[in-house]
Amino acid sequence: MTNSAKYLCYLTIYCLILFTLVPLLRVSLPMDTQEAMVWGKYCLWGTTKHPPFSGWLAYDFYRLLFSWDGALYLLSQLCVACGIFYIYKLARNFLDADKAAIAAMLQFGIIYYNFSAVEFNVNVVSVALWPMCAYYFWQAYTKDKLADWLIFGLLAGINILNKYVSSLLFASLAIFAVADKNLWKLMKNMKVYLAVSVALTVIAPHLWWMYSTDFETLNYFASRSGKSSFPIIGHLLYPLKFLLAQILFSAAMLLTYFIFYRKAEKDETVIDKSGKLFITVMAFAPLGLFALTAIISGHSLKSMWGFPCLFMWGTALVYFYPIKSTTKLPIVMAGWVTLFAFAYALQCMLTTSQRFTTDVRGLTANVEHEWHNFTSRPLEYVGSTEWYADMVALYGSHEIKPMVWMEPTSNPWFDAEDFKRKGALVIANDEAEYNRYKQIYGDEITEPRKMTVEFKNYFAKTKVKEILYGFYLPKEKFDAE
Repeated sequence: MTNSAKYLCYLTIYCLILFTLVPLLRVSLPMDTQEAMVWGKYCLWGTTKHPPFSGWLAYDFYRLLFSWDGALYLLSQLCVACGIFYIYKLARNFLDADKAAIAAMLQFGIIYYNFSAVEFNVNVVSVALWPMCAYYFWQAYTKDKLADWLIFGLLAGINILNKYVSSLLFASLAIFAVADKNLWKLMKNMKVYLAVSVALTVIAPHLWWMYSTDFETLNYFASRSGKSSFPIIGHLLYPLKFLLAQILFSAAMLLTYFIFYRKAEKDETVIDKSGKLFITVMAFAPLGLFALTAIISGHSLKSMWGFPCLFMWGTALVYFYPIKSTTKLPIVMAGWVTLFAFAYALQCMLTTSQRFTTDVRGLTANVEHEWHNFTSRPLEYVGSTEWYADMVALYGSHEIKPMVWMEPTSNPWFDAEDFKRKGALVIANDEAEYNRYKQIYGDEITEPRKMTVEFKNYFAKTKVKEILYGFYLPKEKFDAE
């Protein structure tokens, strides 16, 4: 192992430890993380937002580590470490060991590999899956071994089971094959069809689940893409905004390499036509395809959707602008990681946001207590937004099912009739939200009651908020009254 490869290992371990421990300053887990665990617990082959893979990972890992909240921060960093490892392995196909290590190290200058990777969700899982998939595709493409094609097919299926945006990765691989004038050769290769068969086998249960739930997940994707108030401008503004966000999120990496390239001793790389093409396509095609969808549709793009798309940027920089190995670069990248961790720690300590400072166990115990004061029946459902519903489901004293937004159609993994029979605790952020539930269920939901919740930071600054709660009456109780 070269010195640069050793430094990469040390930096990866340092980042893993730092970003597992620093987020423990939070009082409550991020909302996406809580939601993923609930999906893993209740959703077998799909959710109303994403395919199920990230939920399976989250809940099983959480239980494996004895329901410790920090398990999810650790899981996020394991995904990052896995992604870095495969970025290095992929880069080794085009660069020597030192340059490949530098390429992988540079990824820590992108916030997707540190600050933003704290919140375990589908995007963080993609940070691991995309380079894994690209690596085995390149192995299969260049060596044509059956094992590599089968592993690629398996990872392709898992990618789709994690997030549909992975289709952009496969589209980029297809663009590469066309540009490399090998598409027809691939189409005649039976091993390719075996890989496709493996991928289809992996996703088949999810496809059936989507069909049986009227493709609810695709409706979520459409709802997350906002239509522009100025349609013509939106076709240009949204993709430009998205691409500029990716450059901003990579600023530490780009600035660092720019400075080192100016001062370091220049080197050369062996230019391989297919390798050069592959690096170029993988570095820029996924983002380009994202931008193209916005140009055509005029829909906005969430900046964080670019999360997995930058995995080849470090490799592209080192391949096209090579420098000789330097011991200073790992120190600088460790400095960036430390700075990002310090910024996250400050955020945790200074904020009074309920997403960071909610006493989740205390609040859950309080609302459970109110339910038991209201009825002797066991609390089996909680209806609210994702934040409160998932919180009570995770931290309740027994199994409590989260009926998000009080809509059984949006929670198809639960029995709507069972929900009506057993009733639910209802929690709302404000009167408007509570009235929305009342409009759906009428007098079956009691008038709201108020509960005061405090959000306190590490310097005793406190924000006070009143939330509303009430009760969706069990059918027998409502009929009796």
